[in-house]
Amino acid sequence: MDVAHLSAAANKLLSSAADLAPIFGARTVAATAERRLGADTVAQMCDAGMLKAYVPTRFGGDELHMVEVLPSVARLARGCSAAAWVLAVYQVHNWLVAFLPDAVQQEVFSDGPSPVIVASLNPMKNIARSVDGGFLIERGSFPFCSGAPARDWAWLGVQVLDDSDALIDVGALLVSGKDLQEKDDWFVSGLQATGSLSLTCSDLFVPQDRLLSYGAACAGTSPGLDSNPGPAFNAAFVPILVLNLGGPGLGIAEQALQDFTESLLSKPGAYPITGEARANAPQAHTMLTEAEMRVDIARLLLDRAGRVIRDAAKQSGRMPRALAAKTCVDTTWATRECMHAVQALFLNSGGAVLTPDHPLQRAFQDVSAINCHGFLSHESAVRLYGSLVTGQEEPTAFI
Repeated sequence: MDVAHLSAAANKLLSSAADLAPIFGARTVAATAERRLGADTVAQMCDAGMLKAYVPTRFGGDELHMVEVLPSVARLARGCSAAAWVLAVYQVHNWLVAFLPDAVQQEVFSDGPSPVIVASLNPMKNIARSVDGGFLIERGSFPFCSGAPARDWAWLGVQVLDDSDALIDVGALLVSGKDLQEKDDWFVSGLQATGSLSLTCSDLFVPQDRLLSYGAACAGTSPGLDSNPGPAFNAAFVPILVLNLGGPGLGIAEQALQDFTESLLSKPGAYPITGEARANAPQAHTMLTEAEMRVDIARLLLDRAGRVIRDAAKQSGRMPRALAAKTCVDTTWATRECMHAVQALFLNSGGAVLTPDHPLQRAFQDVSAINCHGFLSHESAVRLYGSLVTGQEEPTAFI
């Protein structure tokens, strides 16, 4: 991604990421065993000001556009992909606060611009009942809350129903992290250190002003936007949530390419069938070139998506739906390119790559896990764009 014209705040983020990457990388084995980041890692991200990238300047945040922030997330992923993933979601969850009424924003940022907010944004698995003054979650279980152990607050995706079970709205409720219980169910083969466990609750009342309506956010009518008129908060809602997940995969692929190249040049070895030295083999040269091109394509696509979203946010009104869908395709395509690049490097690294501590083993696991995220469903994104650009309205799509 183009870092030549970053703002001072974005350059500071990039510098912090470069400084922290090797520190976090040295903790990766321990964090993977614990299945969560250490408290010191989260504290260092906060102290470096990395969680306030998208927070309004009136609360001490940087109010940056995502195209300026993704390079720092990718850079951090070159040291620790789990830390980069958790950072990315923490950052965008703070951006979401700007959509709520101003009184709620004041409360959330009362202790500074870097609260730790986790989320399970998928609304299809949980119900909140509309009651006097707010909403009641009778029984809730919210999976995949990355970085959950360090939470101050949490966004909980819900379908809002009335007394007759009619659907009123779909969105996320902001609740105190203290009101939720942890379910230790994060036993996975990729991104193990993200601590993406489930959070649960019973008979939890949430005040009316804590609802982030997805429909209102997509339409640009959320109440908090009156207090935050800057273009950073006029950005297309779903494309931002999708693009936010692109940085870690890019950093993983960039580092995998470097690790493979260094290994190829420094370690003698030969293909057993042909006896040809790996470093001299035409197939290795071809594979390496193709992997680098895939990483370059991913970087360019993510940069383009970020620029398109930023430029559209400077205009009045909402981004056209087809264009919004195209930016999602840019992101999912880039993330698939990163996975294919890492996979090719992995398959051409010999038997040693099967050991758990091999850097390409972790890269392959983590970039594969990233591609499993619902927001990065490539086939869905491609189909949606194709239908919109050919005149299908797709009324149920949040775009």
